[in-house]
Amino acid sequence: MQSDHKHKILIVDDEKINVALLTSYLSENYDVITASNGMDALNMVRKEEPDLIMLDIIMPGMDGFDVCRIIKHDYKLDFIPVIMLTALTSRNDHQKGIEVGADDFLKKPADRFELDKKITALLRIKEHHDSLLMDRNKAYEYLDYAGILMAVIDKDYKLVHINKKGAEILGYKRDNIINRDWMDLFVAESYRDYVKGKYDKLQKGDFKGAEYHEYPVMTITRKEKLFRWYDTALTDREGNIKSILISGEDITEKRRDEIKLMEYADQLKHSNELKDLFTDVLRHDLLNPAGLVKSFTELLEETDTTDKQKRLIENIKRSNLKLIELIEDAAHLAKLESMEEMVFIRTDIVSLIKDELDNFASELKNKNIKLDLMSGGPHHALANPMIKGVISNLLSNAIKYVPPNTTITIKVDDIDDKWKVSVADQGDGIPDKDKESVFDRFNRLHKEDIKGNGIGLAIVKRIVDLHGERVGVVDNAEGKGAVFWFTLKKVQE
Repeated sequence: MQSDHKHKILIVDDEKINVALLTSYLSENYDVITASNGMDALNMVRKEEPDLIMLDIIMPGMDGFDVCRIIKHDYKLDFIPVIMLTALTSRNDHQKGIEVGADDFLKKPADRFELDKKITALLRIKEHHDSLLMDRNKAYEYLDYAGILMAVIDKDYKLVHINKKGAEILGYKRDNIINRDWMDLFVAESYRDYVKGKYDKLQKGDFKGAEYHEYPVMTITRKEKLFRWYDTALTDREGNIKSILISGEDITEKRRDEIKLMEYADQLKHSNELKDLFTDVLRHDLLNPAGLVKSFTELLEETDTTDKQKRLIENIKRSNLKLIELIEDAAHLAKLESMEEMVFIRTDIVSLIKDELDNFASELKNKNIKLDLMSGGPHHALANPMIKGVISNLLSNAIKYVPPNTTITIKVDDIDDKWKVSVADQGDGIPDKDKESVFDRFNRLHKEDIKGNGIGLAIVKRIVDLHGERVGVVDNAEGKGAVFWFTLKKVQE
């Protein structure tokens, strides 16, 4: 037998002639060590860790059966083949040898050819066993690097291995829980039937283990931790299931956070419902007295009044209209902020602009403002009817903020798969530092002699955001003033 190193064989026999005969057979190819009784043999096994043991059965004191049983069952060593040497030939003696773990038998006196054949076969088996054991140990080492609980349980649900992280999570030392029943020690009683049912199906092949499932495990302090599990059946070369690899992620905190988030979402939903109710009630209760003020003002206008009284009535009327506009705009913005999505239809943007221009005809005339629409259309976009509010607010702001005898220019530009609508004025413009904040609600840059309430551009931004589009403001390249713009998706013809 050729090898890089000589295998070590322990010969245990109280008869020196047998030891000498076996040594002469084996010493050329193997390192041979000897023991003359059972106790010496056990000490030698511990100290020398032989690759194979030749063990006589009949010895003074401790016989070969006892020695074999201790080596195989009590020492818990890695696999060491044991060949029992015996002059006994009864079936009962062979059965007893099998029960204590003997791997083969050789009748005294040993035949050299048969001896060599048995040793060669058993050492080959041991090499395969050691190779598999090395692979398994490497795999277990890899598991120790994992940041989740990973364990191997056998077909009877005994814990064969658990990685370092898993033992830490459960609060145990690994040596104290190996070979313990996974179900009894770690699975809460209320979940045992469920978990056992899952693993029973996995072993039968009814459940592939390709899906995640959840169940809690008990730590050393009997505290439950919720885990999300992914299970894999481990098979031998013939495809027979030998054990189950279970990997679990501790989701206790994550689930607790999810529950808190869901509770917060419910509270937020309730809060939004209350806000909507409050907005409706507030709008109704504020508009009622404002409407009465409007009615009384109109009645006063029909009476005989002095010039001073007319000016006061006009101030009341103007302030009341501003109040009504503020109430309506605030309610409109509140509704928009509670919306999450819109329905879009085919819309001709140019037609909408022309419709809105008609609504501002008198204001344009009063300030002698020229309006230049540079797009003939039609330009079809996917938009919600609320987009009219964007056009209306941008036109209204442009008219309010520009001096008389100037021009407002409206364009619809083609930019790939979108339309870009822009409203350019010749007013004072927007400072760079304010270009972002100008769309914040209640933010109005120009204070004096302006009828606006600071909500219009916030409404513009919210409607455009609900369209999933962009809105902004830049300086007017044609001269002083600002250009407000927004985009819309084209309709694919």
